Amino acid sequence: MALTDLDAPTASAYAVEDRREPGRHLFALVCTPGLPTRTRTMADLRNQATHGSIPLVDYGPVFWSPLGQSCQVVIFERPMGGRLLDAFIDKPLKINEYEISRRIIEPIASALSELSALDIAHRAIRIDNLYFMDKERTELVLGECVTSPPGYDQPRIYEPLDRSMAMSAGRGYGHTDDDIYAMGVVALFMLLGYNPVAKASSDELIFGKSELGSYQCLCGNERIPLALIEPLRGMLSDEENERWTIDAMELWLSGQKRTPIQRRGANKPKVAYKFAGRDHVTPRTISFAFSKNINDAAKAIKSGKLDLWIRQSLGVPEMADSVNAAIAMTKVHEGSPDGSDDVLVAKICMRLDPSAPLRFKGFSFMPDGFGSALAVEYMRKGNFQVPGEILARDLLGYWFACQTPITPDITSQDRTFQALRNFAKINEMGFGMERCLYELNRSLPCQSPLLQQSYVDHIEEMLPALDAAVEHEDKRSRPMDKHIAAFIATHFKFDIQPHLKALSEKSEDTSLIGMLSLFALMQWRLSKDPLYGLSSWLGGLLQPAIGTYHSRSTRRTIEQEIPALVRQGSLPELFDLIDNAERRTTDDNGFQGAQIEFAHAEEEIQTIVGEDIDQEKNALQTGEKFTAMAGVVLGMIATTVIIFMKTM
Repeated sequence: MALTDLDAPTASAYAVEDRREPGRHLFALVCTPGLPTRTRTMADLRNQATHGSIPLVDYGPVFWSPLGQSCQVVIFERPMGGRLLDAFIDKPLKINEYEISRRIIEPIASALSELSALDIAHRAIRIDNLYFMDKERTELVLGECVTSPPGYDQPRIYEPLDRSMAMSAGRGYGHTDDDIYAMGVVALFMLLGYNPVAKASSDELIFGKSELGSYQCLCGNERIPLALIEPLRGMLSDEENERWTIDAMELWLSGQKRTPIQRRGANKPKVAYKFAGRDHVTPRTISFAFSKNINDAAKAIKSGKLDLWIRQSLGVPEMADSVNAAIAMTKVHEGSPDGSDDVLVAKICMRLDPSAPLRFKGFSFMPDGFGSALAVEYMRKGNFQVPGEILARDLLGYWFACQTPITPDITSQDRTFQALRNFAKINEMGFGMERCLYELNRSLPCQSPLLQQSYVDHIEEMLPALDAAVEHEDKRSRPMDKHIAAFIATHFKFDIQPHLKALSEKSEDTSLIGMLSLFALMQWRLSKDPLYGLSSWLGGLLQPAIGTYHSRSTRRTIEQEIPALVRQGSLPELFDLIDNAERRTTDDNGFQGAQIEFAHAEEEIQTIVGEDIDQEKNALQTGEKFTAMAGVVLGMIATTVIIFMKTM
């Protein structure tokens, strides 16, 4: 039974029955296929009892007949009091200043404290994702946060300024301080009873936050109770190092006063920078506007006006120098992809606003969100074109270079992306952008079309899934593609480089043997269970590999033995039959011996044929000599007779 009142933005809710505990109130969320889920967080929440969050009971893949494929399903305890919003159906969505700390801020802060102890960022705190576990509606809890990438389902207003500028899939894992920001937005909306910037567009909201700061942008001229001004300022601070922590929240909730945040005035330019019909007073808004209009931005950058504004109006010569350095580097690569306007504008945007997401051809993300953004891009478009260009142009390396100070986290991320860039360069099975996809999304199931009806997110499930796929796949095709090879290369913790090398060969027989050897190694290492379907599938494809043997009798023997091994379901045995080292040596030696015998026979034939030719030639020459001599003798006799007759 569908429970639409408990639906998540990207997952549908259904009633669940626990046969071991029939009276237990549960519900399940069926996740969207292809959308990365937070499997590791699911495991942590299932294994650790946490207060303040909706309890996660279990999770796992289930074949979902409406879609005809397997989907991730997550089971939770059912919140009997429904959503927080349900409590305000007949009255304004508002809580007064005296109750908001107890009813809203305190339970959320308590939940975040427990999640933080598990190193989990919730990243889905919003008014419509708060629930009451009890019918009396006294126990407020955070809703689920695992059915989509971190921050994916969040309206932009709940996200801190830097992450709000990224595409929803690229906002990144984030930290507890991002959750505190979202908690501040929830508290403000509940205090006011409405969203004060509901009519503002997403772009207007970003411009407003950039120029005024989040607190001033959201609160504006609203009357905020004096006791709540400082905590709201602390929660809504755009500077991470100034935003209140969980400890600061707990001190305030316990009645201890905090030192007010010393707000620093922004560097105001002497004159505004005009671009795209707007007067800009901060590099951040210029960067955001540039990313929305590449052609005009490139012209503005190359004209030199930006450099002049930064030096004379903003008074930041070091920023101008970095902008000019980026322009000069692009000129060096003029005419190549590294010198394109898209690359130039992306780099200038990073220099103008280093903390903002990397933005390139409409693909915007924080570095810790690149993996989920890559997965969603593939799910939507079926290719990796733009993410692949980002790695090829090393734009992530440029983003890291723009950060100050360089923290250990940044250094670690930079190393990770350099490794990914190397993977992307290799055009072989087990590498490419598919390898990057699985390296960054370890819980993502294999996206091969061959496994669409399965849900293979662990390497141990790969061979059984392929074994089952034989029922609905064309046996003339191979049980291998780039996704399967990349998934195996990512998750199989043994040296398979020789197998991948052979698999990538253009020669059909070598490639087939490489595929069989890889699957045989996996079955030997991971499972002894027979694979009848996969053995039959592979056995029917091996004719080119069998053809590599020179001996007809050997080929016939192999062909006769394959059916028996297929019935055993053993890939190692099948591989040993096809590529047995001793049999190969015997065949090669026999072939070399046959070649030698053939060469000797050919030489003998040539000798015999050559002797016959010489004898015929000698006979012909002898005959010619005899004929000539006979002619001479006969001529002399005739001459003698004629002379003798005349003398008579």
